[in-house]
Amino acid sequence: MGDITLFGLPISLGTMIYQALIFTVLVFILKKLVIKKLVGVMDSRKLHIENQLQLTEQYKQDAEKNWELSTEVLNQARKDAREIIKHSEYEAKLIISDAKMQAKEILKEAKEELFRSRSFVHKDSKGA
Repeated sequence: MGDITLFGLPISLGTMIYQALIFTVLVFILKKLVIKKLVGVMDSRKLHIENQLQLTEQYKQDAEKNWELSTEVLNQARKDAREIIKHSEYEAKLIISDAKMQAKEILKEAKEELFRSRSFVHKDSKGA
C-alpha cells in the first residue's frame, strides 16, 4: 500500500486501514462486554435517583402536613391559654370581691362588737 501526503504530512494507507480495523474490532468488543453492563448500571442508577426523588417529595409532603398540624396545635394551645388566663382573671376578681365582702363583714362585726363592749362598759359603770 502506498503512502500519501495530507497537509504536508506523510500518511501510510496500510497503517490507517489496520488502525481502522483494530478500532472497529475494539468497538464491537466494548459493545458486547462493557456497554451493556454500563447501560445497566446507568439504568439502575437512574431508577435509584428517581426513587430518591419520590421519597424526597413524600418527605416534603409529610413535613408540610406536620408543619400544618403543629401550627394548628400551637394555635389551639394559644387559644386555650388565652381562655385559661381570662378564666383565671375572672376567678381572681371573684376571689378579690369575695375577700372584700368578707373584710367588710369582719369590719362590721368588729365595729358592732366594739359598740357592744363599749355600751356594756357604760352600763356597768352607770349601774355600779
